[in-house]
Amino acid sequence: MSENKNLWAAFAAEGFGEEFERELEFHGLQAARQEGALYLFEGEPKDLGWAAVTWRNAELIPVASINAGVKALRPRARVWRHVSLNEHRRGSLLLEQLRESKLGPVHFPTPFAAPKALGAFALLSKEELLFSREFDRPDPAGRMPFVENKEAPSRAYLKLWEAFTVRGEYPALGERAIDLGSCPGGWTWVVASLGANCLGVDRSPFDPRVAAMPGVEFKSGDAFQMTPEKTGAVDWLLSDVICYPDKLFEFIEAWAKSGLARRMCITIKFQGEADPAVIAKFQTLGRVLHLAHNKHELTFLR
Repeated sequence: MSENKNLWAAFAAEGFGEEFERELEFHGLQAARQEGALYLFEGEPKDLGWAAVTWRNAELIPVASINAGVKALRPRARVWRHVSLNEHRRGSLLLEQLRESKLGPVHFPTPFAAPKALGAFALLSKEELLFSREFDRPDPAGRMPFVENKEAPSRAYLKLWEAFTVRGEYPALGERAIDLGSCPGGWTWVVASLGANCLGVDRSPFDPRVAAMPGVEFKSGDAFQMTPEKTGAVDWLLSDVICYPDKLFEFIEAWAKSGLARRMCITIKFQGEADPAVIAKFQTLGRVLHLAHNKHELTFLR
């Protein structure tokens, strides 16, 4: 491995190591080094759907002792997160001598206030650590803890909270959203709670509590009949519907080409093995990522 030359790292999403490695194989990516869920690469970073978080412009730093590690890290950032891979106790001792940036559950839509001078490190061995200050998620460990709301009709709302938080943008008062496959209404509940108008489309009705919220409408029917031509312009196109990825891609591609959806947040669900070629097709239209609250599914953002 070249010494600190164009290094970047990706952490495989927990429980989805096989999917992650299939994606690497599809893209012809060979890790220069692997330590558990951490894969270290040389060259230009690649967006990987099954990564929990990606670190860019990473550095390998020798740490002959705790004091040597502190001395090396302290000038590189003001506050710190330790992502534990190996040598957890040693990493904790190192962190004790730095200024820790603690991440606790936040109340949505309060943003995750990651300091601009935030640095993160992970010990690869007793005498070597990986450092970065550039992450593709608010938290360098890929976590996203929220203070949960028991009034939500389903736990699917956490995925949408996280998606909005990652993109740093939320439906605003007066904006129009469409929630496809909306029953029982978890995503519509999120949108309406933010003051935006939301039309839910599904064959099954909303939870009555969601149906009664201001700005909420419901249309009974097939979500995939809501084509751009029939629907018109929307500020947010949302979907957490169960659907074969190929069919979903055709539907989303039509919306993307129409230019009538200003923003999209779509769950890509897999009934069987996740095909990296299908994921790559979605990546031609927008960003594809595995959220901390996703299961065997990915989230498409545009």
